Amino acid sequence: MDMDSESITEQEMISSANSSRASTPTPREDLHSSCILRKQTEKELKTYTDSIHHCQTLIRNLERQGLFDHPIYTTQCAMTQGFMKQREQLTGEYTSLAPCDAAGCTVHNTPPTTT
Repeated sequence: MDMDSESITEQEMISSANSSRASTPTPREDLHSSCILRKQTEKELKTYTDSIHHCQTLIRNLERQGLFDHPIYTTQCAMTQGFMKQREQLTGEYTSLAPCDAAGCTVHNTPPTTT
């Protein structure tokens, strides 16, 4: 029995020594990082903008019904303000991002490289 536990311990040690390590990023993964970051930020900005518009639509509908004191109304107003603040902050971050580094990017109109 003692022999089995030693074998298991050795196997576990060998297994853990050969376990997968964190891979070193290849240059290809980081090739167009600023383009990818810009796209992700643009998508997030669109999400905030869409959310603000949806909240504002609900707020207007509640106002038409005279439900200014309704919990949904006050919650939506607070959410809209929060979304606007987040979008404003993200817009500031977006303007400080590096320009797109993908040659010929049709999203950011990056000129193709000339060889």
